[in-house]
Amino acid sequence: MAEAVISNGAIPLADAHEDTLEAAVREHARLVYRIAYSVLRNHHDAEDTTQETFVRVLQYRRKLEGVQDPKTWLARIAWRVAIERSKRRPEISLGESEIGKAVGELRSQLASAEERTLGREMTELLESLIAALPETLRDAIRLSSVEELSPDEIAQVLETSESSVRSRLFRARQVLKQKLAKLEGRYESQG
Repeated sequence: MAEAVISNGAIPLADAHEDTLEAAVREHARLVYRIAYSVLRNHHDAEDTTQETFVRVLQYRRKLEGVQDPKTWLARIAWRVAIERSKRRPEISLGESEIGKAVGELRSQLASAEERTLGREMTELLESLIAALPETLRDAIRLSSVEELSPDEIAQVLETSESSVRSRLFRARQVLKQKLAKLEGRYESQG
């Protein structure tokens, strides 16, 4: 019964019973974790953020009426909690020379076992390029590519318009393409 209440739309949080809240946690915990991980890039911090997100839901449930879109509502809370946590810890980023070196190493991999490594290294390279984007672009591209949220859902999470989200996604993709082309050109001139 509790899961049907969650799946059909509103979560009546003010009157929620323990089984209803437990169903909400079961249904949305992976989404909350993935959002936290996409911001924090650390398993332990993402788990802590997931727990903190659901603790906040429990703390404030009496102040809320029914929530009509639980996925987006929880995504917004998870996003805020993860951003708060990320601001409390120092950032580590790769310099352009390290990124260029990674691109060079990627090109040298050929065998199938090495191709898996190549894919992993390319993912790491893309993650570092995304991390270097301005915050507004980075947030939009992470929610789109990692969480596979629609522009409308991203707009709700980031509390902006859908057209702004579409513009941010376009600019983020353009910047990433330019950086990859620049790195590729730098590698080719070295080789």
